[in-house]
Amino acid sequence: MKEFKFFQKNRFKNKCRLQAGSSFVYHGYYCIVTRMHQNGFHYLVQELEYINYMSYEEYLKTPSAAGRQLNR
Repeated sequence: MKEFKFFQKNRFKNKCRLQAGSSFVYHGYYCIVTRMHQNGFHYLVQELEYINYMSYEEYLKTPSAAGRQLNR
């Protein structure tokens, strides 16, 4: 008997309302989302030209998400 594997959707991803090209401010730097993943996203810190990774759950704790009233 084969087991059906159920892959849950990330409940934070839809709540963030982010997509590639979206911008936000993080630690005083202007950031642009470059790639979306299942549990997070890569973003470019424009002033430093540095690419980093952030989880959706961590993003919802930022002041940028609070300003958009996403973390309710």
